Amino acid sequence: MKKLGKIKRIISLAVSIVLIISSLTACAKNEAKAGDTTGTPKADGKELRTIRVAFMTGQTDHYAAVIGQEEGIYEKHGIKIEATEYAYGINTIDAIANGTGDVGMCADFAGVNRIGNTLDYNQLVFYAELAVSNATTGGLYVAPEYADDLSKLEDSAGWITSIGTRSEYSNWYAQTALGLDPDKQKIVNTDSTATALAAATNGEASAVVSSGSQAKKYEGLGWVLVATSDQVSASTGSYLVTSKQYIEANADILADYLAAIDESVKYINDHLDDVANRLSAKLGVDPENFKSDWKTPKIVIGFTEEGVQNLESIANWAADHGKFEKKYNVRDFIITTAVEKAFPDRVTIKK
Repeated sequence: MKKLGKIKRIISLAVSIVLIISSLTACAKNEAKAGDTTGTPKADGKELRTIRVAFMTGQTDHYAAVIGQEEGIYEKHGIKIEATEYAYGINTIDAIANGTGDVGMCADFAGVNRIGNTLDYNQLVFYAELAVSNATTGGLYVAPEYADDLSKLEDSAGWITSIGTRSEYSNWYAQTALGLDPDKQKIVNTDSTATALAAATNGEASAVVSSGSQAKKYEGLGWVLVATSDQVSASTGSYLVTSKQYIEANADILADYLAAIDESVKYINDHLDDVANRLSAKLGVDPENFKSDWKTPKIVIGFTEEGVQNLESIANWAADHGKFEKKYNVRDFIITTAVEKAFPDRVTIKK
């Protein structure tokens, strides 16, 4: 009887040990999922560093990641991506600000506007320039009844905009370039391409600045191109952003991440037709639309003086037009340590 009791105590002790080990293991897994940058083994026994990336769906870094991961490019550079997709670049900034993402991409206006509105507690920084969208298609589209007299737009449903994004600046530039008074134009705020097209379809909007495959959709609705992209400066700069704390602790990881993006972009350029078909099967993207959108920007990862001056001009405009209270020095919110490690010859910022 004593022997049986002893056996039961041994079994009980063994079960307790197993439960403790299981609990510790579960905690370790949960902590890794929360954003650890190490701990995922590669096939060769080396560790991958995890980066939580907030993607704007259908943009350069998103497509590069989809194809680059399939081709093993990110793994080759020691990077594992935990991806979350968003509709706009401003959402990727939100993810970094609230700690659910490490890095993201945004358009020029979205980045400078967020910094300007959060100066007292902002931790957002630009760490690389990704692309300049030199739009060769599209421009200002209007509903057909306004095509012959743009002055009538003052009494129309309004201009499609997404508050806090590049569209605010693009609309103002188009209105000013065409001799329209921006203060007399109505705004139709939308939160996605789908809602913008719905507003255009339902007669709830009358003008939009658009390019690439999206411009074709407005053409399909019968809207009329009344000014080209060159005339209304539809070019947009795309920048990679992170927090000050993250880049200070992980510049080497970000350098490898930039190298992986760069190699993936080159792979896509060299296999464009094949990639277009693969993305169509995987993401439902129209192959021709993808190729059109991919060719529109000039994709070069670096940080140029021209890229900084673009940010400065938009930040000054935004401050002058009341988007935030005071002007600030954009250069104080640029950290180039990662891009200098990856591509030192592509950093031309004047100190």
